[in-house]
Amino acid sequence: MRSATNPDDGGDRRLPDQLPLFDPTLPPARVDTYPTTVYRLTVPSTVDGLASALNADYLRRHGFEPTPHRVADAPALLVHGSAPRTRAEWCDILSGLVGVDVALGYRSGGGALLLAVDDRAYALTFGTLGRFMVEQEKVDPTFGVRFAVRALRPDDIRQVRRRMLGASGRVDRSLVPGGQPIWRYGIDKWGEIVGQVCGRTDNPDLTACRNSGGAVKVEGGESLRIPLGVTPERLLADLREIDRVCRQESPPADLEFIEQIRPLRSNDPRQTALADELDRRLALADPPDLGVAVPGSLVADVEHVRSYRIRVPRSGRRPTLTTELDLDGILAHTTRALDGDRWSGLRNGTLTLYADAAGTEEMASTPVSRWLTAEVAVDANHLLLHEGRWYEIGERHREFLRVEISRILDRPSSITLPPWTAHLPNEDTYNKEAAKGDSGLVLLDKKLVRTRQHPRGIEACDLLGPDGELIHVKRASGSSPLSHLFAQGVTSYDALRYDAQARTRFRDLVRAQPGGPDLPEDFRPRTVVYAIALSAGRTLTVDSLFTFTQVALYQAVKTLRAEGVDVEVVAIPPA
Repeated sequence: MRSATNPDDGGDRRLPDQLPLFDPTLPPARVDTYPTTVYRLTVPSTVDGLASALNADYLRRHGFEPTPHRVADAPALLVHGSAPRTRAEWCDILSGLVGVDVALGYRSGGGALLLAVDDRAYALTFGTLGRFMVEQEKVDPTFGVRFAVRALRPDDIRQVRRRMLGASGRVDRSLVPGGQPIWRYGIDKWGEIVGQVCGRTDNPDLTACRNSGGAVKVEGGESLRIPLGVTPERLLADLREIDRVCRQESPPADLEFIEQIRPLRSNDPRQTALADELDRRLALADPPDLGVAVPGSLVADVEHVRSYRIRVPRSGRRPTLTTELDLDGILAHTTRALDGDRWSGLRNGTLTLYADAAGTEEMASTPVSRWLTAEVAVDANHLLLHEGRWYEIGERHREFLRVEISRILDRPSSITLPPWTAHLPNEDTYNKEAAKGDSGLVLLDKKLVRTRQHPRGIEACDLLGPDGELIHVKRASGSSPLSHLFAQGVTSYDALRYDAQARTRFRDLVRAQPGGPDLPEDFRPRTVVYAIALSAGRTLTVDSLFTFTQVALYQAVKTLRAEGVDVEVVAIPPA
């Protein structure tokens, strides 16, 4: 067997798998930067301001103590520590399976460094626990995105997280490791909020770019994830350059739309009216334009959550533990509260996430208000509640949408429907009257098509047109009924297009109606018609539809047209 060393020259001839990972005789490798999570704080740039941004309850619960320091010429507060777990939740499962006690604990740690740099306050967080040491209500939620859209190379966007505008709460994350222009992600500029954008920046005034001689990775969302200098001087220089970019640079044209939804200032006079309106809605069993959405900072964690505890003060209910979180679960803590206590209760209440169903292994705790999303019109302005903060939809953002909706509404329809007269009190009577007066219309209102995929049944349409048009009828005063109407059109088309059982039962249903035609076996909807009557005799125009409704209509039309379906909108005239 050949020796791993050569005695002739005395050199190290060990095989690669026998070499040590680190050579203790060499000095440690130089580290000029470190990937750091940075939050910009909405507190005064003073020591007292920094202290007010700490999550005092969290620090007190774990016995963490902040200490004052200086980083070069910048005042700072440092807090760090670890939290032990004496026994992991899964130990009991393994013990029960093998019949032998499995006992294993673990310890999570982290730290936060809060800095006052010129007139800005920042928090740098490290480790698993670092971000929980900072009060999320004191964080500027637009900071990371604001820097990213100004600093990233527009043709090298690696990841995008976006949320559907409105109350659906749907979050999508798209990842392209090699990078691509933002337009190739297929983002609806008027229908989605971009909450995170990741890519590469080649700003030579940043330590990481200068040292590497090229571009470095940046993740911008509520926080900014970026390599920062590790010496006091370079760290402050990097933070000042980041601030300069945010203040002075403009985003490129391809990324400008991302900032068209802007936060409302805390002292904005509309805040009172918004709080009053939310408080009123929270008393309703089925409030309009209100939904539940996962806060962006918890999207990566929520898949590991096994239970939630909801605690709302002055709600008339004790804290509740649930394994499933929905709007009804939150409303159970508001509907019995007094006027003025509902929204404030959600802001002061907590929603705690646990890694176990019993609610013993806490992961994070946030105000309940951060989980609600809503849409409210105040005078001529349109505002969106997102993660506990109000955002005003920018005029350019709204104009993008207005142009699209105007095109949809202005397109002539092949269907003519009678006026909605005063003696027709509801949709049921109107649909009967319309079918009675036009032999080409087949009445299908409230006649459900039940299939294995839709065991509760779907309403394929209210009226079937003479050329097989699916006509959906609605009279409404707000956004929610119309949003449901638009979604119904997509759902019924999808069933009739892709579910053979649904097509067969729909054909049988149509044939059984008075005057119902015998549809061909290969029937596929070619036209969907939305017939809308607005209450109080209002005219159907882009100005009479809230933004939430416009978005829902646009998304439905986009989905259907992508399937080759013609979409028409008919304004039912008042009497």
